[in-house]
Amino acid sequence: MRDIPSQQYLKEVPKAPEDAFIRTATPSNLTEWIVYFIHRFQSGKRYRPSGYWRYALGVYKNLFLCFYFNWLAIFTAPISSLAFLLSYPIISGFLFFFELGLKLFMDGMGGNHLMKLISRDYGFGFGMISWGAPELLLSKQTGELIRTTLPSLGKPSPFSTDHRNRVFDISIAQTMLVLSALVYERDDEKVREAHQSNLDHQKNLTKDMEQRMHRLVSESEASIRHIAQQYGLQFAGMTELKSLGGPFCGLYWSEDHPMMIVALKGTTPTNYSEFLVDATLQRTDARTYLFGSAHEGFYDSLFPTHMDDEHSGDPYYAIQTAVVQRAQEMQARFQQPIQLWVTGHSLGAAMGSLLFARWLKCPGDIEPYCTLRDCYMFGTPAVGDSDFASEFASYSNLPLHRTSTLWRVINQSDLICHLPPGYNSPTIGHYAPRTDFFNYSHVGHAVQITHPILNPKPLKAYPSHYETNLNVILSSGLWKKAWSQTAAKQELKHSTAKKSKYAKTSDTYYSAWTKYGVDRLGLDPISFIESLYPFFMRDHLPIHYFNGLERAREYQMLVEQGITQ
Repeated sequence: MRDIPSQQYLKEVPKAPEDAFIRTATPSNLTEWIVYFIHRFQSGKRYRPSGYWRYALGVYKNLFLCFYFNWLAIFTAPISSLAFLLSYPIISGFLFFFELGLKLFMDGMGGNHLMKLISRDYGFGFGMISWGAPELLLSKQTGELIRTTLPSLGKPSPFSTDHRNRVFDISIAQTMLVLSALVYERDDEKVREAHQSNLDHQKNLTKDMEQRMHRLVSESEASIRHIAQQYGLQFAGMTELKSLGGPFCGLYWSEDHPMMIVALKGTTPTNYSEFLVDATLQRTDARTYLFGSAHEGFYDSLFPTHMDDEHSGDPYYAIQTAVVQRAQEMQARFQQPIQLWVTGHSLGAAMGSLLFARWLKCPGDIEPYCTLRDCYMFGTPAVGDSDFASEFASYSNLPLHRTSTLWRVINQSDLICHLPPGYNSPTIGHYAPRTDFFNYSHVGHAVQITHPILNPKPLKAYPSHYETNLNVILSSGLWKKAWSQTAAKQELKHSTAKKSKYAKTSDTYYSAWTKYGVDRLGLDPISFIESLYPFFMRDHLPIHYFNGLERAREYQMLVEQGITQ
């Protein structure tokens, strides 16, 4: 048995200081000093540049690493090497001067104020994406189209014994396009104000400050909620204030049908941080959440990385949590899984493709509350390499009866659908190294809106190079009327509901006589601005996608009536 120390012995033992076990010892020799400084260097808070300089640092770091680990690429892959050496400096230089010009015009010359006034007086207060065609979002025809289509979005996928059959519903595609365009109408100024308030008071954030930030975010989405209600939908934004470069994701749902739509916002022409996301051409390892390698700008905007500091956000977790919470509430009412759809335009289409890929790979993130349906994307750039595209195609067929399909809609000459440049070939992708500049491939099933003078059939459907050859069935959908842009314009012309979010904007930089002169001459500044767009950029606008789909839907109705083939 162990002896118990006597009380006298315990009294003689010297008492250690209270903080003896929590104080850090001072280095006593050279080796300990070296260990100490290495630890301080590795664990210390590092400066992380933001904006353009963070982009430029990433670009040139990638350029250096590509040749450091494979300097023979100059000889084995000369075209790819030349593309690296030319494109990165050219793009980074262009973006540097673009930022200077944008800041000079928007802030120094009153361009931001002028654009608000033009939007207020000629574009119903909409942003540059929709101000040339406000009738797309505001007309009664659009509201009727969406309300008629909603029941089909709430129905489970029809069972088919032929697993190769897929239905491309044009009415659903038009509905998704309108909702993708609508999420652009968030008031970015209020979001920036809330974001800055969050940065300024991170350490001493009070309840009143938090409520004010939530109020600003809610006000920034007010116009979206108002218009969505005209469609028979509810809307809630899913965003974080920790980063302005992250995705803005909106959730639409119906109180009458078991369906939800996740819509991601695309690039706002005056939002420089979103241009930096688009221009980050290098790829990153995406196997943590997805597979293969993905476009670094798109991937890092949606999924957190190990390089993010303690104040970085987790956009995917915010989206997944909001979707599941809303689905739980709806499932309690409808007593069935909620049909979940995904959509987006431009940058929103790219990040939506990655979001859809995650749910294909890991349906447990949203099940059993949601059933993943189709993904309708418009103006989608390539998002990953050949390994990414191959794995995406594999999960699309796993199991074989899975019908969830990514529809990649391409409008005529839309340039964005062909960027970044890539091989798009399983054969070349099999041999091309992972770091090859052109190792980009598209995913999903392409639906091309053809040019009327080149093809009498408005739509041409074909699989991406890694996808299986499905039997695509075109359907006009539930809405059987024609959508007339001329009638929609006339409807808005006589509308009294012209109040916009810029209604209180003062006329500084924009005198009354200037507007009077423009009106007398019958000039429309917005039409003039959009007439300067090259054709391959005009085809990227939502209204041109919608008109192409409308032409296809009217043609398909004639086919279904047996009038044409």
